[in-house]
Amino acid sequence: MTITESTNIKVSLSPYAHSYAAQFAAEQTTPRKGKHVYLNTLAVYAINNYLKWLNIPSNLAQSDCWNPGLRALFDVADLVLPNIGKLECRPVLPGQSTLNVPLEVTEDRIGYVAVQFSEQLDQVELLGFAPYHAIAKSLDPLPLEQLESLDTLIDKIDWIKKSVRISQWFEEIFQADWQPPTSLLPQYRYRSSFKTVTAFRGSELGLKRRSMQEPRIEALRGNDRSTMRAKLMDLAGQGVVLLLQVNFQPPDTEDIDIFMRLYPAGDSMYLPPDLQVNLLDESGNSCMKAQAGQTNDKIQIDFSCQPEERFSVRLKLGDISITEKFII
Repeated sequence: MTITESTNIKVSLSPYAHSYAAQFAAEQTTPRKGKHVYLNTLAVYAINNYLKWLNIPSNLAQSDCWNPGLRALFDVADLVLPNIGKLECRPVLPGQSTLNVPLEVTEDRIGYVAVQFSEQLDQVELLGFAPYHAIAKSLDPLPLEQLESLDTLIDKIDWIKKSVRISQWFEEIFQADWQPPTSLLPQYRYRSSFKTVTAFRGSELGLKRRSMQEPRIEALRGNDRSTMRAKLMDLAGQGVVLLLQVNFQPPDTEDIDIFMRLYPAGDSMYLPPDLQVNLLDESGNSCMKAQAGQTNDKIQIDFSCQPEERFSVRLKLGDISITEKFII
């Protein structure tokens, strides 16, 4: 593996990689499909080796492209990263100027890596990374010059490792410290509140440039497409409970509404005075913020996100600060 002057990474393709590709291609019913499978297999194998070099775990056997039935039915070149998600590894042929992504792989991906082949198929060059939203928002091929660097991919993997993946809540997969609200709060507390602080928003926060939008609904209420979890946060011995309710919108929109609440923990009547809450986008820009007064028993922040969008919540009390990262 070498790094060129342009910082693009080149990965050699071993005979072992070609033997896998030839085996999978021979299973296909047409030469055209066989060629697609051959190139897809090499692209995935190359990315698998690249991630091994970075000590990032991957699992070929769990990938759809390693499944005989799925690779026969679909144009897939995915690589499973355990506890992270699926990374799509798309072949780019010599002379090709765009990254072409089939419709069947525009969902359930953390992103896309453009893998350019040499004429001899003895090595590939990793041209760059396209985040999920860059592909999902348009079905048009993505010009290669619009690719982001592979550093963006590494940063995203690192973020996901340290983040709460909210979409897993709908699969009944929860981190141990995220519990049912009734485990941390009496029900009356999160069903009603008396002195609430609502996060403010304004032009000084740059909200017009952020991707998170205004909420579609304003009250906490459950439905068959919603889930709710809470976590106890310790700020210098003063406990607060962070509660998130997540509502998926109907199929005609990808919007996901999030209702965030902060409550005093234990027997405390009020939140710690001067407790600050800041909602940050994935670049660390402040989107919404609020501060508790002397007698506030709740802080609320409501917003909407898109699939694979990242955000974080920062709590600050005096010199103590806690940041919780999330990915949809």
